[in-house]
Amino acid sequence: MHLAICDDHMADRKQMERLLGRESDRRLNTTGVLYVDSFGSKESILTTPMIYDAIFMDMTEDGCDAVELSHMLRADGTDVPIVFCCDKVDYRKSKNLPDNALFLDKPIVVAELTEMIDHLLSIKNSKAQKLEFRNQTDTFYLTEDQISCAWPKNYRYVCIHTTNGSEYTTDMSIASFCGTLSKYDSFILLASNTVLNMRYIRSISMFKVTMQDGKSFRLGFGEAKVLRKSVDACMEKLAQGEKAQGEEA
Repeated sequence: MHLAICDDHMADRKQMERLLGRESDRRLNTTGVLYVDSFGSKESILTTPMIYDAIFMDMTEDGCDAVELSHMLRADGTDVPIVFCCDKVDYRKSKNLPDNALFLDKPIVVAELTEMIDHLLSIKNSKAQKLEFRNQTDTFYLTEDQISCAWPKNYRYVCIHTTNGSEYTTDMSIASFCGTLSKYDSFILLASNTVLNMRYIRSISMFKVTMQDGKSFRLGFGEAKVLRKSVDACMEKLAQGEKAQGEEA
């Protein structure tokens, strides 16, 4: 799990670094290492907010408090939990708190920090994982179920078409793109090097496959039969997974 500390009180920031380091050591053989970055100003955290699973925050200096900064992060697309560390300011009493706000009291109690990390891990594990893609100017994040289809623009770029109709270009080969998606069973690579999310296939004819949004792609000879079998297997596996989740609930 990747965590950020954003605290303009240097002593408190260093103490949290030590506490999270020890917490990480205790979890090495259980829930895994905690990767921690530490920031002392709003400018530094605003440059890389999307890579974290949670942010611990207490900001009171330089005319920007933690609540104001949290809304800047939300405006930039960060939806991860923000843990407000209460000391001089009791953020529980603050107006206009962002969604997904949690609280710890300073000085930090080890048992309470451990409980908070457990809670953050449960939130992380229940969320759809975001996949990171880059091009020359931007970094963007998509979940598996946001990707409808993709195709190579040339050997260096892939165009990703999303379920809301947006398109993104990422700097990678189609082979690397498929590697990024390899843990998901819902994607299939056609002979044309087009990648389809089988969740969103509307129809398959002898030489054409059509997605739910109307986008269509040509199929090679005999490819339709293989694709139908793959879609059936994918849908059956998804249904089994949903049934298992329902039984656990």
